[in-house]
Amino acid sequence: MSTVILAEKPSQALAYAQAFKQSDKKDGYFEIKDPLFTDETFITFGFGHLVELAEPGHYDEKWQNWKLESLPIFPDRYDFEVATDKGKQFKIVAELLKKANTIIVATDSDREGENSATCF
Repeated sequence: MSTVILAEKPSQALAYAQAFKQSDKKDGYFEIKDPLFTDETFITFGFGHLVELAEPGHYDEKWQNWKLESLPIFPDRYDFEVATDKGKQFKIVAELLKKANTIIVATDSDREGENSATCF
C-alpha cells in the first residue's frame, strides 16, 4: 500500500517534494523517500482544468444546440469529464490513488482545488 499526496499543479508538487529528504521525479509524479513515511509515498498533481463540466448536450439531446426556449438549463446532476488534452495525467493520478491506503489532499482551498480532489 502507499500514501499519495495530491497537489493541484506541478509547481506545488515540486515545492512539496523538495521538503522531503529524497524525491525522484517520474512521469506525472514524484516518488518520495523520507523517514516520515514508512510505506511507498508519491506526490502527484493535476494541472489546468484536469476535469471540466460536461457540455449541456451530454445531459439531454434537446440541449445540444442553444435555443432560447431551452433555457434555463438545470440538469438533475452535474457530471465531470476529463479534459481532452489531460487524459494521460488523469490516468496517472487515478492509478496512484487506486493503490493508495492513505490520500493527503494538498490542493488549494478553493473551488478548483476541491474539484481536483473530488473528481476521482
